[in-house]
Amino acid sequence: MKKQLFYLSILISTFGFSQKNVVSVDLNTQKFIGEESDLSRKKYFSIHASYTDWGLAPESDYLFKHLGIEFGRAFSGPKPFNKKKDVDPKLSDAAAYAKKSQGYFLNSPMYKEHKTTDFIITDHPSQAFQLNKDYAKVAAYNVEYIKKGYPTLPKYYEIMNEPFVHAKDYVKTWAETEGVIVEMSKFHKVVADKIHAEVPNMLVGGYSAAWPEMSKNNFWHWNTRMKVFMDNAGESMDFFATHIYDGRNVSGDFSYRSGSNAEAILDLIEAYSYKKWGIVKPHLISEYGYTAKGLQGKPYSAKLDGTCLVSYNNILMALMDKPDRLLKAVPFIVGKGSFFYTSPDNPEGHPYPWVIMRKLKNGSYKYTHMKKFYELWKDVEGKRVEIFSNNPDIQTNAFVKTGKAYIAINNLSDNEELLSLDFMNKSQGLIKNTTLRRLYTTSSGIPKLVYFTDISELSELTLKKGETVVLECDVEEYEFSKELKENNYYSKTYLQEIAANQSLSFVIENVEAGKKGRASLRMGIARAHNLSKAPKVTINGKKINVPSNWSGYDQAPREHYFGVIEIPFPVKYLKNGDNKVTLSFPDTGGHVSSIILNAEVLQ
Repeated sequence: MKKQLFYLSILISTFGFSQKNVVSVDLNTQKFIGEESDLSRKKYFSIHASYTDWGLAPESDYLFKHLGIEFGRAFSGPKPFNKKKDVDPKLSDAAAYAKKSQGYFLNSPMYKEHKTTDFIITDHPSQAFQLNKDYAKVAAYNVEYIKKGYPTLPKYYEIMNEPFVHAKDYVKTWAETEGVIVEMSKFHKVVADKIHAEVPNMLVGGYSAAWPEMSKNNFWHWNTRMKVFMDNAGESMDFFATHIYDGRNVSGDFSYRSGSNAEAILDLIEAYSYKKWGIVKPHLISEYGYTAKGLQGKPYSAKLDGTCLVSYNNILMALMDKPDRLLKAVPFIVGKGSFFYTSPDNPEGHPYPWVIMRKLKNGSYKYTHMKKFYELWKDVEGKRVEIFSNNPDIQTNAFVKTGKAYIAINNLSDNEELLSLDFMNKSQGLIKNTTLRRLYTTSSGIPKLVYFTDISELSELTLKKGETVVLECDVEEYEFSKELKENNYYSKTYLQEIAANQSLSFVIENVEAGKKGRASLRMGIARAHNLSKAPKVTINGKKINVPSNWSGYDQAPREHYFGVIEIPFPVKYLKNGDNKVTLSFPDTGGHVSSIILNAEVLQ
């Protein structure tokens, strides 16, 4: 095929765009976030399934070798209350169940070739926990099973899946559920301490938050859920597990968490972790994507696949910015979902909404559009390099490995966005050829993944609403000429009430300043929609301006705005050690949930 120049003119007219979006890429500068530079596919590109999923075995070469999908999570934990709910579990029962399970693992058709330790096990609350039982005996049962049940020990143990939304299952009234939440939290600590003592290579965490509506009712939700869990069990947790869904998961308001809201949720957890222990314990995002009531038991919908794919990429792109404080992130895409065809909630035998393969009327299986997520990200790996967008709605990540560069760009905006690509530091000269992968939904909502090949030069691009693109560039071999190191710095002050014209102060600790690079404040706020989101802000006495744009939508359908607004400022304003931030709002109401300083410094 003859090589082509790939300019915007073949895509869409430039007329009508009000903002000049620029994505700057420097392939010559290796970037570190904390100590992390290499992109881990095990961390980011898994499926919510296990190598014991017999139904996927016939597809294993394509899924796990060709597409490079990793395994993520399964409900294959100890299940101490699987059979009997009213008595403490016995060690003899754990040993017997473990022997049976080990045989099942070893005989699974994918075990020999695809077994992995980088895997999450969990249980349903009804199988993992009962109120007023001897937690020490339950913990001993769990350890006995874990030590003997897995021929390859899973790395992550998430003790229960979404436990707090099941608190009502154990008591008669809603008023009693807060006591159940405390007990569930204490149970997590007892189990974790026992695991750490006897299975030291396993990481334990929770609480697997299904509905992290942290700011609801003036942070009542935070104070009675995650904060309670961190106060009672957090010291023994290796990670904090959260589910991030657009739509509505189990309960709560219908909303889009992707963008600033998800950022505020995770920043709040980080800020409180730092306040309590002086360290930021990592996240484990054991499910993410899109969900809503009424999806299950309905006919297969390609349009729903498209909606889910947009959410997966929106959330993934943000999580890829947290490799130093994220252990694993699992998109909620399951295998064939065979269990659902016989479910009483599915009398007509429709596919589970989030499957990668669905059953047809003739009994055969066909791939859904969900596999496009993995096709888009196929082979993407390598060392992180410098990339930056001047618009928070344009998410970016870039990586380089021998002979290849991968530049990923995602559009969080509700509109089409024109952007210019600025290849800095002579990066353009390294690129010999480009293939452009584009994943978007059509006007009817159907997902499309298309490839443009043999592109010799790419300088401008228009992203459709919700579109993700990956530029796969053939590059000559070279060595990095610069390093950029990004770190996030925290304050022991968090969750402050806002009063009009009253100054709020935050001391950001242990900053390593630099002369060249970028810096910004990540301001998490929860406020009524009619209140100001632009306080007066200073850092070390220097005034900085708050932008009117942030990552994602305006959150208008929500009861109030809860999100992170990133406030850039000159890196020269920083100093080594403690840095002081002040905020003053013109009106009363709401909270500043967290202030985190992000610094990217050239070495």
